[in-house]
Amino acid sequence: MHRNYLKVGDKSSAGGTVIEGIPSCTHHGTELTFIGAQVVCPACGSTGRIVPKGPRWPDSMMGKESALEGDLCVCKCYPPPVMIASQNTMFQSFESHHLADMGFASNGTPLRKEPVGDFDERVRVLDGAGRPLSGVPFHIKTKSGAVHKGVTDSEGYCPRVYTANVENLDIAIGYKAVERWNA
Repeated sequence: MHRNYLKVGDKSSAGGTVIEGIPSCTHHGTELTFIGAQVVCPACGSTGRIVPKGPRWPDSMMGKESALEGDLCVCKCYPPPVMIASQNTMFQSFESHHLADMGFASNGTPLRKEPVGDFDERVRVLDGAGRPLSGVPFHIKTKSGAVHKGVTDSEGYCPRVYTANVENLDIAIGYKAVERWNA
């Protein structure tokens, strides 16, 4: 499996356009983009941000995490549009055993993780009327320092967080979560 890098000008499945990049990191003269970069979405009339989804190798370009094809645009659209790369010559490559080690199946979908720890918590994001919100960015940090980040599922849930002891969780959602991803 491979995931192409995104760059300025790339589109979302709703027709949104990436407008932010990293000036010193380019692909054929066009700036590569990053997690948290702005995407102007004509479908909903808002400016969203790129959030991670799926497997990725740890990397940093000028202190920013690379955005990859298949990541999401969190704007006002529902469900969140999927980002589409305009190039296929710069990518991250994954063998099936690497994907399994990262918690993904060979097609990149998440595998269910077995519980690790005696205590757990599951966060659900709801709107003011109590309806679940899917595709909302989250950042959860445990007292012991473990970080969980991504977007809520179709029922508004974040993945269950397991800990060895009773711990408080530091939780951010929405743009605040995206800011923490890039901190």
